[in-house]
Amino acid sequence: MMVMLMSSCTVYQTVPIEVMQLEEIKLPEGVKRIGWLYRNFKYTEDTLQHYFRAGDVLRKDLANRKTDIDSIAASACLAAAARSFSTNGVNGNPVFFPADMMPRITGEKLSPIPDRLIRKIAQPAQAELIIALETLSWFYSHFPEDISGGEDFRQVEITGVWAIYDAETGAIKETRSMVDTVYWQGSEAGQEELPPRVPAIEMAAEYFGESFAKKFSSGWVQTDRIMMVPPLEEFRLAAELASKEEWDGAREIWERYAAGRFGKLAITARYNLALDAEIHDRYEDAVDMIVSASELAAEYKNRKEMDIVNRYRKILVARLEEIRRSEKPATP
Repeated sequence: MMVMLMSSCTVYQTVPIEVMQLEEIKLPEGVKRIGWLYRNFKYTEDTLQHYFRAGDVLRKDLANRKTDIDSIAASACLAAAARSFSTNGVNGNPVFFPADMMPRITGEKLSPIPDRLIRKIAQPAQAELIIALETLSWFYSHFPEDISGGEDFRQVEITGVWAIYDAETGAIKETRSMVDTVYWQGSEAGQEELPPRVPAIEMAAEYFGESFAKKFSSGWVQTDRIMMVPPLEEFRLAAELASKEEWDGAREIWERYAAGRFGKLAITARYNLALDAEIHDRYEDAVDMIVSASELAAEYKNRKEMDIVNRYRKILVARLEEIRRSEKPATP
């Protein structure tokens, strides 16, 4: 499946991959009831809640200006996480606090909820643990056919911070920062109509909640990545080889163009080499390669490539950190 994004030259091909989601977080023994809470914190720089991107144009969503998208997204996220807990046998006794229970707070630094407030919230609900979605941020982009030059394409970039509080002491036990991007495109099977902004954000939030819940159990997760295919025959051939899972041949082509003297083609080659490394579970190599692609994109001040490269860089860095945490020996 192919789609043209933001450029009449480079084609972007979605590549489905499976990644092993390792169990990263263990619940304390004997926890029977979990309270799910939205903290309602926003960072000062999070100023695009009412905007979206159509191609290269930033637009205000006037049609949904009175819709409380934040509460919709937070509620969907928490419900999906709790549902996944139940499905995977982690915990099946949730209590949900209203999404607007906590007042909106905006600031530069995210501090823990005061321990006395956690105890006060948890006691009447008889919750032994509070899982708080501390902050949630999202941005919707739409690349219609007349802008993209290819199939209709939509995406939601979503980030958030989770915290786990001990309900008895009010102390924070664990925090997790997460970032992801959810894609939709016109040729996807069963998609008669691609989601507009609000439903897309809600679906991305559900996916985000499920992704967090999977940190409490192990299993394979399917996700999508993007491969860059510039208008050069060798890159088209590499993409064709990759689609047939002939990665050695594709890698050989990209390596030939990874040297800095190839300029913008080197950005693409390094990006694709990072993708190849991730698919083959070489995460340190993947991060090294995507960092070099990002540095080269910054040197050429190519905003389009920088945007895509840096989103993938965040994903890979977060993934490598998850793996390193899982490999650390438990503290006695």
